[in-house]
Amino acid sequence: MGKKYLEKNVLEATIERLHIMFENFNNIYFSFSGGKDSSVMIQLANKVAKEMNKKFDVLFIDLEAQYRYTIEHVEELKQLSQVRDFYHIALPIALRNAVSVLQPKWICWEEESKHLWIRNMPEDSININNCPFPWFKKGEEFEEFILQFAEWYQKKYKETVACGIGIRTDESLNRFRTIAFQEKKITFQGNNWTTKLKVNDRHIDVYNFYPIYDWRAEDIWGAVSKLDLQFNYIYELMYKNGVSIYEQRLCQPYGDDQRNGLDQFKALEYDTWGKVLNRVNRCQFRKYLL
Repeated sequence: MGKKYLEKNVLEATIERLHIMFENFNNIYFSFSGGKDSSVMIQLANKVAKEMNKKFDVLFIDLEAQYRYTIEHVEELKQLSQVRDFYHIALPIALRNAVSVLQPKWICWEEESKHLWIRNMPEDSININNCPFPWFKKGEEFEEFILQFAEWYQKKYKETVACGIGIRTDESLNRFRTIAFQEKKITFQGNNWTTKLKVNDRHIDVYNFYPIYDWRAEDIWGAVSKLDLQFNYIYELMYKNGVSIYEQRLCQPYGDDQRNGLDQFKALEYDTWGKVLNRVNRCQFRKYLL
């Protein structure tokens, strides 16, 4: 059928999508990674929410092995005017460890490994000592936690809720498929950039919204510049270190793809680098290969 061109740009389209969210839902939370995409999404949501006199919540899962600048940016966004509750999660969640066949997973914020923690526990975090989630068990998978949190949030407010997710489909085919194929999902009001969430093959009253799904990397940085948005300074350092705007990623450093970028910690935050090397089994060995 070819491309369809609309008489609006992606920024205008996203503002419209955010209006739909705030017009139809009383309780909304946005998933935040600390990265550029979700950061722009949340700051745009704050602008719309302020105009409409609305509030929203933010979910940030702290994976411990984070850049210092990422955490500084998280603290910046906690101060946004329309944020109601900021769920800063620092629970012992299981994550992939692709640097070792002896320890295929590692657990962030694990009490037994406190002497190896890359950072101190954030003071305002939800952690194992104050966890309000009766369903949480140490060593849960990241993906499992995301679904359980969504169900918990919906039950807390006892009505249909919305979750904003800052993914862009130009980064992967799977992301494109999530958005594009309506016949395989339930959408909100027929909008293909929404998906009703399923937990254990049953739908729950939570809709995922993807308000920036059609943006490109250029659009993200264009919005930061045009609207004078806050951003994670680690991206500036990545760019100066020769990483293009299309290859910049923020993830826990020991994953299958992320391990190839372990040396970025060495170049960008040397103090953090030493702690990253000592945090998981066999990671030290990689320093002789990088």
